[in-house]
Amino acid sequence: MINEHRKIGKQLQLFDMSNSASGMVDWYPQGYKLYRRIQSYIRTMQLKYGYHEVNSPVLANHDIWHTSGHSDKYQQNMFHLQEHNLAVRPMSCPFHINIFNNLVQSYKQLPYRIAEFGLCHRNETSGSLNGLFRLRAFNQDDGHIFCRKSQIKSELKLFCNMLFEMYAHFGFQKEKIKIKISLRPDNKIGSDILWDKLEEYLKTGLDELGLHYQLINGDGAFYGAKVEFALEDSLKREWQCGTFQLDFFLAEKFGCTYQNESASPEYPVILHRAVLGSIERFIAILLEHYSGRLPVQFNPNAIIFLPISKDHLNYCYSVHDKLRSIGIACNIDNSDNSISYRVKASYKQKCNYCIVIGDEEQNTNILKLKHKKSCYSVHLDELAQFLLFPKTH
Repeated sequence: MINEHRKIGKQLQLFDMSNSASGMVDWYPQGYKLYRRIQSYIRTMQLKYGYHEVNSPVLANHDIWHTSGHSDKYQQNMFHLQEHNLAVRPMSCPFHINIFNNLVQSYKQLPYRIAEFGLCHRNETSGSLNGLFRLRAFNQDDGHIFCRKSQIKSELKLFCNMLFEMYAHFGFQKEKIKIKISLRPDNKIGSDILWDKLEEYLKTGLDELGLHYQLINGDGAFYGAKVEFALEDSLKREWQCGTFQLDFFLAEKFGCTYQNESASPEYPVILHRAVLGSIERFIAILLEHYSGRLPVQFNPNAIIFLPISKDHLNYCYSVHDKLRSIGIACNIDNSDNSISYRVKASYKQKCNYCIVIGDEEQNTNILKLKHKKSCYSVHLDELAQFLLFPKTH
């Protein structure tokens, strides 16, 4: 495939699969710029939507995994240090529950939203590894919401608003997002009356947002129903990324309670949620969706300046610094190669625009932005607006 993400990663010197750690990634400087930009954006959005960002251990003793049920149901997919009675975490849930137990006492503090860039390790078989799509070590935009049953619907609606805002920022519009609700399985815990009520919260929450969804019978987890969100990329492939999972099992397992209005202990519902899922996997999706030419705000080679001579270099640096100050990644190619050669080289770097700087541009501040077969004339004062808030050119 021409736009296979591993080929793009090598071509643009973004990353490569590690030679010394199978199923893990070596991020190069340009690739790690992209990685950090995505993390920074996620962090900004989670703060906007009321999440407390935390950081928790990568290793934990087997007791916590026995309590959570992972030792019974997920043991073969975990990395174990038997001599130390430790395992590397495959997910962050137990740690977030411990944080809740230590920080939250009253119903007045609910809903309580926790987020973490959770570094997870899973012992995938060698045959299942697939570039950034399936790894043994990856980061999730992991999050958990602790709330009451009556708050499930409002939290789902808030989560959907955040999810659609974030997807749109990456170029995936709401109309292209497919949603399904996975309903109770045969091995469910809890009564049918409880499941009726909780599943109804999910349906009515999506209904009130005017969202179309598909009901999948029997596909939920034994501890709760879930909503899944799938993106459609430019190749018409679907990628399930976002999840919103009900859980009324783990709180009881960990003795996780808050005090209700009567000062009696009550178990919260735990909502497991992610917008992008694995950040590495999402980067693979982006690279293939855009054939490597990422949106301006994420592209580590967004703008490449090409000074005609050394006399134009200072001007290039002044514009370069202005764009860098607003978060746009820029590079300057001041090599001795011809302008035509450097233009072609910049396109191979998947830049959004290359800008040739000569006497005319320096004297008038009118910059010509070359983009594939198109060229746009933009005044320096309007350049940031043009790049950050593009219209149909």
